[in-house]
Amino acid sequence: MKQMISTGAGAWSTVCTVWILVLAALLAGGCRESSESRLRTEVDSFAVAYFNWNLERAAAFATEESRPWLAYAASQVHQEEVDLLRGMDEGAGCELGDISYPADSMALVEVRVRHFVGIDTLGRPGRLVEKAVYRLPAVFRGGRWRVHLSALPRAEKE
Repeated sequence: MKQMISTGAGAWSTVCTVWILVLAALLAGGCRESSESRLRTEVDSFAVAYFNWNLERAAAFATEESRPWLAYAASQVHQEEVDLLRGMDEGAGCELGDISYPADSMALVEVRVRHFVGIDTLGRPGRLVEKAVYRLPAVFRGGRWRVHLSALPRAEKE
Protein backbone atom coordinates (compact mmCIF):
# COMPACT_ATOMS: atom_id res chain seq x y z
CA MET A 1 0.00 0.00 0.00
CA LYS A 2 2.82 2.40 0.87
CA GLN A 3 4.36 1.82 -2.56
CA MET A 4 1.08 2.62 -4.34
CA ILE A 5 0.69 5.91 -2.42
CA SER A 6 4.25 7.05 -3.14
CA THR A 7 3.86 6.13 -6.84
CA GLY A 8 0.63 8.11 -6.99
CA ALA A 9 2.28 11.07 -5.30
CA GLY A 10 5.21 10.86 -7.74
CA ALA A 11 2.87 10.81 -10.71
CA TRP A 12 0.95 13.78 -9.31
CA SER A 13 4.24 15.64 -8.81
CA THR A 14 5.24 14.93 -12.42
CA VAL A 15 1.88 16.16 -13.73
CA CYS A 16 2.18 19.35 -11.65
CA THR A 17 5.73 19.92 -12.92
CA VAL A 18 4.63 19.51 -16.54
CA TRP A 19 1.74 21.97 -16.05
CA ILE A 20 4.04 24.50 -14.39
CA LEU A 21 6.47 24.25 -17.32
CA VAL A 22 3.65 24.63 -19.86
CA LEU A 23 2.24 27.62 -17.98
CA ALA A 24 5.70 29.23 -17.75
CA ALA A 25 6.23 28.78 -21.50
CA LEU A 26 2.83 30.34 -22.27
CA LEU A 27 3.52 33.27 -19.96
CA ALA A 28 6.96 33.83 -21.49
CA GLY A 29 5.41 33.91 -24.96
CA GLY A 30 2.72 36.29 -23.74
CA CYS A 31 5.31 38.58 -22.18
CA ARG A 32 7.24 38.69 -25.46
CA GLU A 33 4.03 39.51 -27.35
CA SER A 34 3.07 42.15 -24.80
CA SER A 35 6.58 43.61 -24.89
CA GLU A 36 6.49 43.73 -28.69
CA SER A 37 3.12 45.44 -28.58
CA ARG A 38 4.51 48.08 -26.21
CA LEU A 39 7.58 48.44 -28.44
CA ARG A 40 5.38 49.07 -31.48
CA THR A 41 3.29 51.63 -29.58
CA GLU A 42 6.35 53.58 -28.38
CA VAL A 43 8.14 53.55 -31.76
CA ASP A 44 4.94 54.48 -33.61
CA SER A 45 4.35 57.42 -31.23
CA PHE A 46 7.94 58.58 -31.72
CA ALA A 47 7.78 58.23 -35.51
CA VAL A 48 4.47 60.06 -35.90
CA ALA A 49 5.76 62.95 -33.77
CA TYR A 50 9.23 63.04 -35.36
CA PHE A 51 8.13 62.90 -38.99
CA ASN A 52 5.50 65.57 -38.32
CA TRP A 53 8.27 67.73 -36.86
CA ASN A 54 6.85 67.68 -33.34
CA LEU A 55 10.32 67.06 -31.93
CA GLU A 56 9.41 68.01 -28.37
CA ARG A 57 6.72 65.31 -28.35
CA ALA A 58 9.10 62.82 -30.00
CA ALA A 59 11.53 63.33 -27.10
CA ALA A 60 8.96 61.77 -24.73
CA PHE A 61 9.45 58.45 -26.57
CA ALA A 62 13.25 58.65 -26.80
CA THR A 63 16.17 58.01 -24.47
CA GLU A 64 17.97 60.87 -22.73
CA GLU A 65 20.94 60.27 -25.05
CA SER A 66 18.66 60.95 -28.04
CA ARG A 67 17.58 64.38 -26.90
CA PRO A 68 20.66 66.28 -28.14
CA TRP A 69 19.96 64.90 -31.64
CA LEU A 70 16.36 66.06 -31.46
CA ALA A 71 17.46 69.48 -30.20
CA TYR A 72 19.98 69.69 -33.03
CA ALA A 73 17.28 68.84 -35.60
CA ALA A 74 15.02 71.52 -34.10
CA SER A 75 17.80 74.10 -34.31
CA GLN A 76 18.19 73.47 -38.05
CA VAL A 77 14.60 74.27 -39.08
CA HIS A 78 14.31 76.77 -41.94
CA GLN A 79 11.36 79.05 -42.65
CA GLU A 80 10.85 77.23 -45.96
CA GLU A 81 10.23 74.00 -44.03
CA VAL A 82 7.77 75.68 -41.69
CA ASP A 83 5.90 77.06 -44.71
CA LEU A 84 5.90 73.64 -46.39
CA LEU A 85 4.54 72.00 -43.22
CA ARG A 86 1.82 74.61 -42.83
CA GLY A 87 0.78 74.16 -46.45
CA MET A 88 0.32 70.39 -46.18
CA ASP A 89 -3.26 69.07 -46.17
CA GLU A 90 -2.35 66.17 -43.88
CA GLY A 91 0.58 65.10 -41.77
CA ALA A 92 3.07 62.32 -42.29
CA GLY A 93 1.83 58.75 -42.09
CA CYS A 94 3.88 56.00 -40.47
CA GLU A 95 3.53 52.24 -40.70
CA LEU A 96 5.67 49.83 -38.72
CA GLY A 97 7.16 46.78 -40.42
CA ASP A 98 9.59 44.09 -39.32
CA ILE A 99 11.30 44.09 -35.95
CA SER A 100 14.67 42.48 -35.30
CA TYR A 101 16.30 41.97 -31.93
CA PRO A 102 20.12 42.23 -32.21
CA ALA A 103 20.40 41.93 -28.41
CA ASP A 104 18.16 41.15 -25.43
CA SER A 105 17.00 44.68 -24.66
CA MET A 106 17.59 46.18 -28.10
CA ALA A 107 15.38 46.26 -31.19
CA LEU A 108 15.48 47.67 -34.72
CA VAL A 109 12.06 48.63 -36.04
CA GLU A 110 11.33 49.19 -39.70
CA VAL A 111 9.22 52.33 -40.22
CA ARG A 112 7.66 53.16 -43.59
CA VAL A 113 6.92 56.88 -43.75
CA ARG A 114 4.83 58.59 -46.40
CA HIS A 115 4.04 62.17 -47.34
CA PHE A 116 6.45 64.07 -45.09
CA VAL A 117 8.97 66.89 -45.13
CA GLY A 118 12.44 65.34 -44.97
CA ILE A 119 14.52 66.28 -41.93
CA ASP A 120 17.67 64.49 -43.09
CA THR A 121 18.88 67.40 -45.24
CA LEU A 122 20.36 69.51 -42.43
CA GLY A 123 21.91 72.73 -43.58
CA ARG A 124 19.48 72.87 -46.52
CA PRO A 125 15.74 73.39 -46.57
CA GLY A 126 13.70 70.19 -46.30
CA ARG A 127 11.78 68.78 -49.21
CA LEU A 128 8.52 66.91 -49.57
CA VAL A 129 9.19 63.16 -49.59
CA GLU A 130 6.50 60.83 -50.92
CA LYS A 131 7.80 57.70 -49.14
CA ALA A 132 10.89 56.37 -47.38
CA VAL A 133 11.91 53.51 -45.10
CA TYR A 134 13.80 53.97 -41.84
CA ARG A 135 15.09 51.55 -39.20
CA LEU A 136 14.74 53.06 -35.77
CA PRO A 137 16.77 51.59 -32.90
CA ALA A 138 15.03 51.11 -29.56
CA VAL A 139 16.22 49.99 -26.14
CA PHE A 140 14.32 48.54 -23.18
CA ARG A 141 15.12 50.49 -20.00
CA GLY A 142 13.26 50.99 -16.78
CA GLY A 143 10.45 48.69 -17.93
CA ARG A 144 9.81 50.73 -21.09
CA TRP A 145 10.88 50.72 -24.73
CA ARG A 146 12.33 54.00 -26.05
CA VAL A 147 13.84 55.05 -29.37
CA HIS A 148 17.61 55.42 -29.00
CA LEU A 149 19.26 57.79 -31.47
CA SER A 150 23.03 57.92 -31.94
CA ALA A 151 22.49 60.13 -35.01
CA LEU A 152 19.51 61.57 -36.83
CA PRO A 153 17.43 58.88 -38.57
CA ARG A 154 18.42 58.35 -42.20
CA ALA A 155 16.32 56.78 -44.90
CA GLU A 156 17.49 53.45 -46.25
CA LYS A 157 18.58 53.25 -49.84
CA GLU A 158 15.99 51.58 -52.06
